Amino acid sequence: MITITLIEDHKMLSGSIRTVLMATNLFKDIVVHHSADDFINSIPVTPPELIITDLIMPGKYNGLALVERCREVYNIVPPIIVLSSITDVQTVKQLIRLGVKGYLSKDADVDELVEAIDEVYNGRQYIGNSLRDALIKTVFTEEQIVYHLSPREREVLHHVCSGLTIKEIAYNLKLSKHTVQYYHKCVLSKLKLNRTSDLIVFAMQNGLYIPEVNKK
Repeated sequence: MITITLIEDHKMLSGSIRTVLMATNLFKDIVVHHSADDFINSIPVTPPELIITDLIMPGKYNGLALVERCREVYNIVPPIIVLSSITDVQTVKQLIRLGVKGYLSKDADVDELVEAIDEVYNGRQYIGNSLRDALIKTVFTEEQIVYHLSPREREVLHHVCSGLTIKEIAYNLKLSKHTVQYYHKCVLSKLKLNRTSDLIVFAMQNGLYIPEVNKK
């Protein structure tokens, strides 16, 4: 049996989760922290066997910072399940890229949470039932869009989304401003968009551009 580290700022919810999980007799103990700050400030030398964490919490750190801190301290990301009311697909994908193995909506039932714990603890990934269809849909959308963009167009798209001007992009890619403007217009045309602001929103919504996470 394993000991689970639970990080959840709502005391009633964390207490309920602990009570229900312990009632299954499948776990040795559930250690509760009521903020990411609390966990990070007392982070154990040995990686927890499995972490269940909320994403948005009060204090200096949130669930994303917690994942990054674990990577820094342990050089790996221990088995982590994010249990959150945030079900935005791009947030899920960003956390998966950072090493999170499981992601569940807070509307999941206990049976699904236990299933997720079993899968993640045994080295597999688990995405909640309510999120899988949306995640799969965006993967196929990304592949179709990226397939139609040339490597140079994807490069220009990334720079545009990063907030660089045409002049700055031209300098970085060692191209003329006219050439960059041409690629920019091609991308807008292929994606059937008219404005740069719409392009940035579209790219982020469809996973074509993921902003870099600032290190704390």
